[in-house]
Amino acid sequence: MTLHLPRPHGRHRAVDKVHKLEAENAKLACALVTARTAIDVLTAECKRVEGQLDTAGIALTGAWSDLDKAVTEIRRLQQQHGDDAITIARLRRELHNARPRISVVATTAERPMAPDSVPLTYQTVKEVA
Repeated sequence: MTLHLPRPHGRHRAVDKVHKLEAENAKLACALVTARTAIDVLTAECKRVEGQLDTAGIALTGAWSDLDKAVTEIRRLQQQHGDDAITIARLRRELHNARPRISVVATTAERPMAPDSVPLTYQTVKEVA
């Protein structure tokens, strides 16, 4: 914003210089107000971003904690899997060793009979009636 004033000659040049300085002062005051407004906007934006960073930092800390817990659980399960494989192999060996062995035994096999039983003979239907 520039003011165009007529230029006096002679002694009145000081008045012209004062008007010029006042105009420049008004221009600088407008620029100062604009700069302060921009600073306020940037300060608010900075505070908002700091809040978001705090929230993200808290979430990130929680995620790292969850990751550490998951890694610990995975390692525990891997160890348990290895232990279970060893236990299964041991149980298979014990089961194999505990199975009865079929072997030939020399015996005289006789049909078991009750002492008072009489062996049945073949009878036809006519003989029974």
